[in-house]
Amino acid sequence: MAFDYIVAGGGTAGLVIANRLSENPSITVAVVEPGKDVRDDAGVLDVDLAGVTYSPTLDWNFKSTVQSQLGNRAIDHHAGKALGGTTVINGMYYIRGDRDNYDAWEHLGNPGWNWNALLPYFIRSEKFAVPTDAQIKAGMSYIPRYHGEEGLLKTGHPYQVENGSFHRSAKETCESLGFALNQDMNSGETRGFGAYPQTLDRDANVRESAARAYYEPIDSRPNLHVIQGTVKRITLSSSASGELVATGVEYTDDNDNLASVTAKKEVILSAGTYVSPLILEASGIGNPNVLARNNIQTKLDLPGVGEGFQDQPLWVLMFQASTKLTGHVPFAAFATAQDIFGADTDAVAAATKEKIASWSEAIAKRLNGGVSANALEKRFRVQHDVIFDKQASMTEFEFFSLGNVTGIVFSPTLPFSWGSVHLDGTGQTDSPAIDPNFLSIDFDTQTALKVGRIARRMWSTKPLSELAGDLTVPGDTVLPENATDAEWTEFLTSSCVPAFHCIGTCAMLPRELGGVVDPTLKVYGTTNVRVVDASVIPHLMSGHPSAAVYALAERAADLIKESLSVGSQDESR
Repeated sequence: MAFDYIVAGGGTAGLVIANRLSENPSITVAVVEPGKDVRDDAGVLDVDLAGVTYSPTLDWNFKSTVQSQLGNRAIDHHAGKALGGTTVINGMYYIRGDRDNYDAWEHLGNPGWNWNALLPYFIRSEKFAVPTDAQIKAGMSYIPRYHGEEGLLKTGHPYQVENGSFHRSAKETCESLGFALNQDMNSGETRGFGAYPQTLDRDANVRESAARAYYEPIDSRPNLHVIQGTVKRITLSSSASGELVATGVEYTDDNDNLASVTAKKEVILSAGTYVSPLILEASGIGNPNVLARNNIQTKLDLPGVGEGFQDQPLWVLMFQASTKLTGHVPFAAFATAQDIFGADTDAVAAATKEKIASWSEAIAKRLNGGVSANALEKRFRVQHDVIFDKQASMTEFEFFSLGNVTGIVFSPTLPFSWGSVHLDGTGQTDSPAIDPNFLSIDFDTQTALKVGRIARRMWSTKPLSELAGDLTVPGDTVLPENATDAEWTEFLTSSCVPAFHCIGTCAMLPRELGGVVDPTLKVYGTTNVRVVDASVIPHLMSGHPSAAVYALAERAADLIKESLSVGSQDESR
């Protein structure tokens, strides 16, 4: 079989790319995806199960390497295994993050990748359901110019919020603690308290996955094919200039039979942060030391592959509800460094700036020699600037209510403890060695401790405190209201889990900074291999990556179409 474009992975980005490229009936597109079409799965569609249950048939449920700094635990890492990828099992949050998060992409060496450039793609992708009068009364709000109503991805607030009894208490408590009302958390400024939309079809009251938005409406296009299989490697040849040329991919089916498919134009990796770097490594592209451990011959020395993995650590405080709460609770609060450190902010900023060089050395040792300490220092200084000078949000507090329990999730959003994802020694692309490296930098632990105390204070402050009884997770004996630093540190290290907002393992950066792809998302040293998924994002955002990936993929589709036009013009000459 031969197609113009082969997309390895039918997740968020892969289905956006497949949809937009196949709009041209003369272009053939194949998506190779190991997961199944689950459009009729009630567990996927049910919005009440979002982020609560993970079906074993739809979840890769990867395990991290043992994390010595987290009590020698191996951490679960959920990832969707279906058409639609992780959008079939995620929490459906649609929060873009701060404009400064995106402007940092450009500051790191990617011209034209910034908030202003991506905002039109956020709007293009979105079909936002304007809140009803009843929803507005229940606390939903928005600013029209930041939303699209004609896109493919349906977003909005469930009708269940109309009867909500949570909004007033949380709003008043947050305002008393300095978190003013934020009218629209997708405006490029997340700081404050407010409601966030979700990826759902409000009228049908079902989950809106990438498959439902970008694939199911066009699944009958004759030029678009979905092949169920697990991509093992890219088949490569060499050009006259010495660059690698992708000729197709090899994949295995459900019976582990090996097959291949030919690419006439490009191979586009969209297998996600965990797997896209593995496919590159299995193809001979990556750090020679990592490849040698997997008995793979190096075809392209690109040491940044798999390095610079970033995710947000997360913790939960759960209370017995003192009164039955009704309706959904789509409310969150975002905090800046000034909110977290108060009058000590300038001193903390100065002290941490002095430590960046030593942090860079420590992380570089952890990253298999793939990214130098000097490169990490440059990247860390941009992040430090985003936190302390630009004053972007650096923490998220998410409120929740589940039957007879209520509580809060808190997550520092811009950690300096970076890790890696590589082949695990077997050379298999469905078995990543994930090293999240959470809390390896002291500042991240100190921040989490401060943030945890604020989360605890929220639930001890009226009127929100009137809705909660005893602390059930982790329990008042483990974490009393007046817990010591030692008790907090024990809780943080023993219960840290990922937010599953992972990025960075095929970073869009200059090669000398550990980059894997250039600003056109093409892999350095290749003529026709691109990566389009969360793995190319070089800097975390204060929100949730799902929204960013939709916009990134929409823009990538335009870049690919532009390259087609340039190629056609060259041929005509």
